[in-house]
Amino acid sequence: MGEGSVLLVDDDPQILRAVRTSLQARGYDVRTAGNGETALDLLANGDAPIDVVVLDLGLPGIDGQEVIERARTWTNVP
Repeated sequence: MGEGSVLLVDDDPQILRAVRTSLQARGYDVRTAGNGETALDLLANGDAPIDVVVLDLGLPGIDGQEVIERARTWTNVP
């Protein structure tokens, strides 16, 4: 069993790739989203629970702060 599951949210593909690789090397199950809409969808409808979210606040469209505010209406995931 791995260390847990992480939702990594950033609009920069290079950052997503680098952080995902680092976390996976340490045993984490990592799911990624390139925008706030996808992040919220994965949190609400993902096929497995997420233990923690690593979130860029400066996202296009729905920014990170709004993702937090919306997610808090149904989850307490850190």
